[in-house]
Amino acid sequence: MKNKNYSMKSVYLVTSLIVVIMLFLQLIILGINSSREAKTATTARLRQVEIILEKNDHEETALLSSLKDEYTILAKAVAYYLDHNSSAVNDIEELKKLCSLLSIDEIHIFDETGKIFSSSVENYIGYTLDSGDQIGYFKPMLEDRTMTMCQDVTPNTAEGKPMVYAMTWNEPQTLMVQVGIEPVRLISELKLKEIEKVIGDISVDKNITITVADASTLEIVGSTEPKFTGNNLKNICNLDFSKITDETTFFKKIKLSDNVLKSFCSAKNSGEYCICVFLDYNYFFNRILESLFLVFIYLLLATFVITFIFKRLLSSRQENIQHMEVFQSMSEIYYSLHLVNLKKNTVIEYSAKNHVKDNYNKETKVKADVMMKNIMHATMSDAYLQRGLEFSDITTLPERMKDKKVISMELLGKNVGWIRMSFITITATEGIPNKIIVATQIIDEEKKAAELLYAKSHTDELTKCYNRRAYNNDILTFLDAADKKEFIYISLDLNGLKTVNDDLGHEAGDEMIKGAVDCMNKAFSEHGKIYRTGGDEFVALLFTDAETIKHLTKEFDKILENWHGDIVKTVSVSYGYVVSSELKGKSVLEIASLADKRMYEAKEKYYKDRGITRRRT
Repeated sequence: MKNKNYSMKSVYLVTSLIVVIMLFLQLIILGINSSREAKTATTARLRQVEIILEKNDHEETALLSSLKDEYTILAKAVAYYLDHNSSAVNDIEELKKLCSLLSIDEIHIFDETGKIFSSSVENYIGYTLDSGDQIGYFKPMLEDRTMTMCQDVTPNTAEGKPMVYAMTWNEPQTLMVQVGIEPVRLISELKLKEIEKVIGDISVDKNITITVADASTLEIVGSTEPKFTGNNLKNICNLDFSKITDETTFFKKIKLSDNVLKSFCSAKNSGEYCICVFLDYNYFFNRILESLFLVFIYLLLATFVITFIFKRLLSSRQENIQHMEVFQSMSEIYYSLHLVNLKKNTVIEYSAKNHVKDNYNKETKVKADVMMKNIMHATMSDAYLQRGLEFSDITTLPERMKDKKVISMELLGKNVGWIRMSFITITATEGIPNKIIVATQIIDEEKKAAELLYAKSHTDELTKCYNRRAYNNDILTFLDAADKKEFIYISLDLNGLKTVNDDLGHEAGDEMIKGAVDCMNKAFSEHGKIYRTGGDEFVALLFTDAETIKHLTKEFDKILENWHGDIVKTVSVSYGYVVSSELKGKSVLEIASLADKRMYEAKEKYYKDRGITRRRT
């Protein structure tokens, strides 16, 4: 009896030992799988954040470029003002008022030798273009008086204060006008707010925390956890920051803030940012407990082999479900999402819509390269079909993506507008990708917004005709063109605008300007473009011949004569034009110069015939 009891105890002991060993093995396997899944999930999230930041940086670059254009326009506006108010050139108080009016920090006037002889900041007078590296940036303008230059944010020569300077010659090219603006604080605050908002708006699971910090100071500038923003990464986690490089680094045991459980973390230095994606152990903890309990029950009810096999199948199934959940969570922001095994030429579809979905057949196991070709033919517009086929060629993709994490291309679809197709490396061997994610996004609204912004930036707000920026771009096109068709360059200038502004007010002046543009549009718009290049200065570039322009100018004179406004009763425009064939072999700038000369001659005749002193008008 004792032996039987002893044997039963041995059986119970061995059984219990086997159960404990199997549970322990199961715990190790689940821990490894959890670690792998955490790495995949956090790496995918990190890449998503990196793409968002790259887009944000691109928008900031566009903003800075736009600001530099505005500063250049301000410099030209000051030069124009000084040309028409010569007494203000040496009047420091007047220059200070002009700074206040135009929201400019500094105005400096240089003579033809590059020396400051007048300035809104008196202690800058006497500086020359040889006084330092910053101010010396503008020395090329001494050699070429047609140049206009704008400097990036740079410490100035006198005080080392971060400034943006723009500089231009005045119209007679007798002096140079420089304006200085200090935009650093505004841009820096705007940048921080953008990052804070962009990162804060990312939708994440409660167990995921994303932080973006300054790579040099580790100050957190954006986080999905608002309480972390403004803090320092060193204060909220115990990461070994010396291991974080420009390649993604995965950490397994990270203490994040006051969490009871530790976290997984993927971290990377991306440009000026340090991106960290934390995933709490709690995300896996409950599921691990549930899995262990199930395995324990099965071990008690079945043999060791059956239980072991079932455990492996269950573990594999859970892993597939977890991977599906990760990609399904990503699929919300994509039009289609596929996982492609480049070595086996197989594809798994995680999400797809409309024509993309029609080209995937799970039962027939269509090959990845065939599927991509079918999708291109079904979705791409004729103009972008060949480009799309070359970009999506699976056979050449491994070599094209060597040592690359992602490549993208924007294509025009048949039914959904603009699409961004991206290939993202999941696994690679010696830099050659084995598995990739194929993701497409609809970016039609984004493209339309960019086109609208471009149109707005090239349109004069008051008259709705093209502005100085559009004129400068089109003139560059003319300069670059090898063979030019015959065209007409017309230089136009309103008569008496200053008198109208002084006597009747700027509302009347605006009516006069818009009336003149209406007349120009009626006469010339069918033959080319009309630009407002200054307050009362306009240019028309027409593609017609010498005979036609004579009829057009006569028609223009009649339209002007018949125009009547609500406040201003008449409008007068002086103009001069040049047919390009008159100056064969001459540049567009030389043609423009002759047209300006003829316009000024017409303007002088206008004032002389009426006995008006031009200075007063």
